[in-house]
Amino acid sequence: MEPTDIRTMLDEVLPTVQSPSRYLGLERNLTRKSWNEVALHVALARWLGVGEYGDYVAATSWALLLLLPVQTAAPASHGGFEGGWNAYDRGDFARAVQLWRPLAEGGHVNAQINLAVMYEHGYGVERNLQTAAAWYLAAARQDSAIGQYNLGLFLAEHSGVIPAEQDALYWLGKAADQGFADAQLQVGLMYAQGKAGEARIADAPAWLYQAGLAYLSNRDAAGVDSAVAALHRVDAGTPLAHDLEARLAGWPDPAAEAQTSTAVARTATGTAWPVAAGLAVTNHHIVAGKQSLVLVDSRGREIPARIVSSDAGNDIALLAVDNPEQLPPALPIATAGARLGASVFTIGFPRVDVMGTTPKLSLGIISSVNGMYDDPASYQISVPIQPGNSGGPLVNMRGEVVGLVTSMLGRVNATGGEAQPFANISYALKVDRVMALLLETPQPARAIAELSRGGKNLEDLAQKIQGSVMRVRAE
Repeated sequence: MEPTDIRTMLDEVLPTVQSPSRYLGLERNLTRKSWNEVALHVALARWLGVGEYGDYVAATSWALLLLLPVQTAAPASHGGFEGGWNAYDRGDFARAVQLWRPLAEGGHVNAQINLAVMYEHGYGVERNLQTAAAWYLAAARQDSAIGQYNLGLFLAEHSGVIPAEQDALYWLGKAADQGFADAQLQVGLMYAQGKAGEARIADAPAWLYQAGLAYLSNRDAAGVDSAVAALHRVDAGTPLAHDLEARLAGWPDPAAEAQTSTAVARTATGTAWPVAAGLAVTNHHIVAGKQSLVLVDSRGREIPARIVSSDAGNDIALLAVDNPEQLPPALPIATAGARLGASVFTIGFPRVDVMGTTPKLSLGIISSVNGMYDDPASYQISVPIQPGNSGGPLVNMRGEVVGLVTSMLGRVNATGGEAQPFANISYALKVDRVMALLLETPQPARAIAELSRGGKNLEDLAQKIQGSVMRVRAE
């Protein structure tokens, strides 16, 4: 069983332990959610090649940390085990090892994992990878998902340290089979890199999707985001990432009821707006994998469209129409970024199944000039959005587009299992990313009419802009 409450090995940020491409800086008392946000996302960033990180082996270093359930020790050994933690809290690592060793030798699985970590990093004992591996193996053989997971990551980094009877992927697979979400994600990443052979690369999306479902079950939004990001990287066109996003945000999802491992095709709706002659922009996740795309303008006219350019990582899709004159005037693009606290709004088509098809306006501010995990490519906004707002323009009070509405933060309801968005926490991609994709896309050799900038007030801006915002129907 995966623990619902965990405790880390370190009670303060210790000096970084370094080996080639490896950094450790771990804190105590991380919750399950915090562990995913701090460690798993850094590991994912390394695998994806974000920033200074770029290889899988470096990524595995981040997960060689003990995750412990609070209530697992038998009464007879509980004092010794907790005594080890107390010693550790005082910084007396040698005493902690002394107290945990007899418990580990007696079969206490968490003490075994503790000793493995201590030997792995040289806390209170001389660093010894062979001894660390032996204790990891002892815990893994007791069918501890945590032990199996840590052993798998250890072997991925230290292959050849000991003659292992099974490799890293074997032990990660064992933990994954027990429903351990982090292990399922790592298996998917290893499959995607061909660690299990070329024939298994095609299985990577299924494992990543299963990890996302497990994170949803754990009410771990950060973990779901990890799985979604990996799916976009592995298979940009897969609907599985959108399915996970839909579950997290509480969108209608027949696949959840069927409990299948593949996304069920369904009609998706969103918002789009003209950005160049014959081209409109929306979100990639709305149109990915769909066979029929239609733009519906303010007069109800249906305009067939097709994808001409797409950036799954930034969630952008450019749609082309056969007759550029069918599109309304383009929205002007801001020449400078929005500042913290700036008023912004969006016009779009949220929940057309309930609210209808007339455009809806939502107003808010720039809550942060960086998005989720301090992403510099996005804004965090307080503009309330719902499913269907995706792809809409984020507009400043001069009537200029500063961003592309992309997502909202949500969680899974603990009692009913439904996913619910958090109030007033949404995200928009900065418009310069849209313009970068536009520059790479062939365009008709003709100009497009553009709305004028400025307006007396919000009512004037809304009256002017709503005619250039279109509804997207993707089937």
